Amino acid sequence: MMEGGFMEKRESGCGQERERERGRECEAAMALARRAYLYNLLHVVFGSEPSREGVAAMFGEQGRDVLEAVRDELGRDGFQQVARHQVGSSGRSAAACMDEACACMRKSAASAGDEAFIEALASDYAKLFQVPGASYVRPWESPYVGKESMVFQESTLDVRSFYHEAGFKLRAEKHFPDDHIAAMMDYLGRTSQRAYEAYADGRDGEVRQTLAVQGRFLDKHLLTWVDAFASAVIQKDGRAFYAAFAGALAAFARMDRAAAARLEEELTAQED
Repeated sequence: MMEGGFMEKRESGCGQERERERGRECEAAMALARRAYLYNLLHVVFGSEPSREGVAAMFGEQGRDVLEAVRDELGRDGFQQVARHQVGSSGRSAAACMDEACACMRKSAASAGDEAFIEALASDYAKLFQVPGASYVRPWESPYVGKESMVFQESTLDVRSFYHEAGFKLRAEKHFPDDHIAAMMDYLGRTSQRAYEAYADGRDGEVRQTLAVQGRFLDKHLLTWVDAFASAVIQKDGRAFYAAFAGALAAFARMDRAAAARLEEELTAQED
């Protein structure tokens, strides 16, 4: 996905201007590929108790490389406001959250194949996201934004409408709230992959449309509660592995909203 024959599919040209354009196109393609990969990785992180394969993905080399590339991009001009953004009540900036996630992935890489490490992560996941108790964090949007701390509220149905518009449907739709953080990551990962493939094929209008819909989804849903969710995980995760990923999720979602909007504007300008 990260390389994927993109340059062969975009239109060819010649001269210095075309070379500069090809450079911009390559950067855009890599950014689209990274966002698809990272959303899919976060779906793995928050989707279920970790398996050996899941832990290998969480702390593997490709995941680290992608997260570090996103962290480096956050430090560039144009993202200063996002980098300074405070992630809820955690007291941590988005930039600090990304730094901590990168450090966690590097520190834990050597332990990823250790059975005891995997069991510890599974125990943390259950305490944080499955078993009500002192460490429990609600992984659904509706309790954070609704009038009552309950699931299956109006926001849940609106999230479902985005999934249906994209041709997706949860297998247990009537029994499992659509606004679970992992389901949102799955939706954003799948649609981001579509955007990347459309860009590689030169279908820029489809890319713009996908980015616009994703932008509405982020504004109406994920960005309304992800800071509160991440803050709660940071506060309650004693071993801090899921805290690192939750902080990275909150930071990346806000950065991605800004970056995707910028790319959407650039593609619109090229069309004009």
